[in-house]
Amino acid sequence: MDQQRVAIVTGASSGIGAETALAFARRGYAVVLAARRADRLEDVARQCERLGAATAAVPADVADRRQVDELVRRAADEFGRIDVMVNNAAFGVHGRVHEIDDRDMRDVFDVNFFGVFHGCKAVAPVMMGQRSGHIFNVSSVIGKRGTPFNGAYCATKFAVCGLTEAMRVEMAPYGVRVTLVCPGLTDTEFFRSVRGGRQRSRSSFARLRTLTPPAVVARKIAATVGKSTPELVFTPGGRFLALLSAVWPRAADRLLKLYHDDLVRSSK
Repeated sequence: MDQQRVAIVTGASSGIGAETALAFARRGYAVVLAARRADRLEDVARQCERLGAATAAVPADVADRRQVDELVRRAADEFGRIDVMVNNAAFGVHGRVHEIDDRDMRDVFDVNFFGVFHGCKAVAPVMMGQRSGHIFNVSSVIGKRGTPFNGAYCATKFAVCGLTEAMRVEMAPYGVRVTLVCPGLTDTEFFRSVRGGRQRSRSSFARLRTLTPPAVVARKIAATVGKSTPELVFTPGGRFLALLSAVWPRAADRLLKLYHDDLVRSSK
């Protein structure tokens, strides 16, 4: 009988991470869940177990390389292999670039970028040794085009895009696939935990946009395993914004100026 497949998911206590863990559990994977909130993590782990999945919940801060190394080591030791790594943990910072506190900027990079880097660095030798595996790095549509008041978050997600594109080519000779995941606005707790403000609740412009259910993102990630898919973009609006920014950046600037002005008005 084939050995059970194993997936690690970071940021698995809620949102896209929790739904991704459940999606892999439904597909018969053993799932190793990581997040800082141990109580929420255990709740998701119990949901995975009810689906019949072998599960390990590992409280971990992805900003700490040693904790990520231990997460990957535990997964490999307990289950004998790692087939999927989903680097998902992230949070946001709201504000104009010149207003962002240095500490907030470093914190958001520690989690959103270095957390992904730590996950990639830790899991790569395991997958290279297996000559198989699939890494998913969760960026964002606004990792393709910067948007006002999201400069810190965008910067981290742009960095994830560049890291992922480089690694995709580097891992190909070892049979390891690497996919960039770029959701748009997603119906998660993200906006309630943004540092510096809740921009979506303040913006009538943003409320016109449809939120993607996190389960949609999760199911697509799980269905992409083993496929040579460079990136996943989930909404027509996201694809349009990325394309417009590439071919006509001044038009994209004008469009996003409307968003900027609406945020300013709604915050007064």
